[in-house]
Amino acid sequence: MTDVSQLGELPIAADAPLTDQEVVAYLRDHPDFFNRQPEVLDALQVTHHERGAVSLVEIQLTRLRQQVRELESEIRGLVAAAGKNSELFEIFARAQHQLFQTHNIYQALVILESLAEKLNLEVSLKLFDSFDDHLFLERKAFEPFRVAHLSQRPVYLGRLRKQESELLFAQPPHLGSFVVLPLGLEQPIGVLSFASADGGHFQPAMDTLFVEQLALVLARLIYHWEYTREVID
Repeated sequence: MTDVSQLGELPIAADAPLTDQEVVAYLRDHPDFFNRQPEVLDALQVTHHERGAVSLVEIQLTRLRQQVRELESEIRGLVAAAGKNSELFEIFARAQHQLFQTHNIYQALVILESLAEKLNLEVSLKLFDSFDDHLFLERKAFEPFRVAHLSQRPVYLGRLRKQESELLFAQPPHLGSFVVLPLGLEQPIGVLSFASADGGHFQPAMDTLFVEQLALVLARLIYHWEYTREVID
């Protein structure tokens, strides 16, 4: 077996013990070492807690197999996520197309409720200037929520306290999770919210592109309906 002292190129005294760091540094600087000294690779063995003494080649093969399994698992996860995103895109795109065919907020509510049902969610739409008690939300009442949850980002995702969830939903899911978006272009005119009975369904790291686009379309439609009504009046 080749002795470690045969490394020769290490600039140390012959009687000085090698440290782990020096050996690691040398091997990193000379990645072809085992190509030049193949008998060392064949002779080296490492104690394995299950298999006893195994060679470095066996350990490398085992690690490569594990890396392959991890990559395969990651690829399966990416494919599943891509399929889910494609499905969500189609659902939200269809809902937006249907919204463009509506003429008032009540027709839009039917589309939103259908969308929520397909996603196994509940939906809430609140407007600050509505004359409908079921839709009306006082702007001042929403201000503490806005300051607490929407001052840093335009969308809130996660759980809510009971008082906060009841501000948006008549019967919010117990221990559920929520996504909440203000409606409006320059100044908020209302709030669009979705709720899930699963407390971990909506999480801060989630992508909100689809629901933000939905909120933008809905806000523009509300402005259009208000403008049309003012012109007619």
